Amino acid sequence: MTTWDISASGVVAVLTDVNVPAEALGESLMGLEGAVSAAVTATQSGAISEAIQNYFQQEEGPRIQAMNTRIAAAASGVVNATQAYVDGDTTMAQAHANAAVEQVYPPPLGPGMVAY
Repeated sequence: MTTWDISASGVVAVLTDVNVPAEALGESLMGLEGAVSAAVTATQSGAISEAIQNYFQQEEGPRIQAMNTRIAAAASGVVNATQAYVDGDTTMAQAHANAAVEQVYPPPLGPGMVAY
């Protein structure tokens, strides 16, 4: 591949599309807390209740949090990379425009200098 181009509006569209299932996942996981609490209460067993609580505090809780962190970090990374790309394009376009202006209107010569 010799060239590439990023469409900022395309990136926004993809992030918007990805956000829908990410939010649905977050809502589902939030609902899980209530279901686990109900299950713990329904067992009426201290050992089972403790085992379920430990499982979600030590196993699933950190995994769910890590998953949430990775989703947010990925989206943030995409936004930052796209912004850097757009900023780079803007900087290069400005440098190109400045060079074109200098070719048409060269800087004035200093005192005592003669153009040949």
